[in-house]
Amino acid sequence: MILKHRLLEKYDTYTFRIPVSSRDKVMVKAGDTVKEGMDLYLRKGNNARHSFYLPDQLRCSLDTVMHYVTCIDGEFVNEGDVLAEKTTAGGLTVKKLISPSNGIVDLTRTKSGYIDVLGEEHEALIKSSFCAEILDVNPFEGITLKTSALALDLLSVSSAERVLLAGEFVTLNMGGRDIKLKGDEASYEGKIVFVGKHLHSSLLRDLFEKGAKFVLTYSMDYQDFRNQGLPIGLIGGFGEIYSGEGLLKMLAELNGSYAIVDFDESQLFFLKETKKTNTKESVFVKNLVGSKIVSHTLGSYGMAGEIMSTEGSSYVTVEWEHGGRSVINLGSLEFVSY
Repeated sequence: MILKHRLLEKYDTYTFRIPVSSRDKVMVKAGDTVKEGMDLYLRKGNNARHSFYLPDQLRCSLDTVMHYVTCIDGEFVNEGDVLAEKTTAGGLTVKKLISPSNGIVDLTRTKSGYIDVLGEEHEALIKSSFCAEILDVNPFEGITLKTSALALDLLSVSSAERVLLAGEFVTLNMGGRDIKLKGDEASYEGKIVFVGKHLHSSLLRDLFEKGAKFVLTYSMDYQDFRNQGLPIGLIGGFGEIYSGEGLLKMLAELNGSYAIVDFDESQLFFLKETKKTNTKESVFVKNLVGSKIVSHTLGSYGMAGEIMSTEGSSYVTVEWEHGGRSVINLGSLEFVSY
């Protein structure tokens, strides 16, 4: 029997936690049932006034970043103070990173290569985008909840530190096919960002400089993926490969939902009320004709389509998503459901 890969798997019961800091004011308690639109907690923090990626600023490797930092976490710095410096050419040259304004130093992202200079304090009211049961609330574990969720399998995940990442899921250009070099918004602080079919290194830097927690893409260059330690999720593969419209559309529809990155399982969970009903659908392919597929052959890798007819015991005719038909070997196809 042939197995189908569900691109988005629905879980009727999923237990997770929302991390909160000691400065945050939690507005729910154990035993509460929260509904969409209800207040969860008041998040207090400081706006990131400036963000700097040290491997680019000082021409150093990611794992040596802390060797060159000259300030401490939480320190107040003035405009013109040195944040980091690196001596090169046998002591003849010193590269310095200078603070462009007054602010508070934040070193929480140094494992990802960033130094942030924070500005004024702000508050943000975090509301629920889902229905859930509150299981526990404490300052160490955060808010523990039980709800239903959609899970997206990730082909590969990159991160310098595998900590819990959770936040609002937003789509750039609503998951469109255009490759962007910069984000549209002035800030992506605390958000999980989906960029669409391909992630360019310039866009990657821009999003993290604007405070993004995690970036999701269908594909990206292998060397770009390998040479950085930023939190990135890859759905399809390496290089500029084809990405099916169906999956891009599904992810765009999840814009605004709450998402959690599970590094251990290489999955991204979405907490949002949905009409998705494929939980009882068979995981086996019963009829080849009419089945949805994704190609894994070299010439059509990543292309999505539908089987129109069988050609003997090993080949089928596929109609591709954007038109045209091909006869292709069954062994090079992945059967999927939406």
